[in-house]
Amino acid sequence: MSLEFAEAVKVLEEHIEILKHNLLFLMAERKAESLMPQIVTIKRELDKAVQERMKLSQIYCFSK
Repeated sequence: MSLEFAEAVKVLEEHIEILKHNLLFLMAERKAESLMPQIVTIKRELDKAVQERMKLSQIYCFSK
C-alpha cells in the first residue's frame, strides 16, 4: 500500500507543480484581466489538488 501511496503523492505533486506554473504564467500576462476566468479555474484546480494531497497525507499518517 505504501508504494501505491507514494506513487499517488508523486503524481499529485507533479500536477500541483504544473498548475502553479500555469497560474504564474497566466498572471504574468499583460492582459491578466481578460484571462481572469482561466486564472480562477486553475486556482480552483490547484486548491483541489492541494486538498487532496493533504487528505492523502492524513490517511498515510493515521495508517502508520
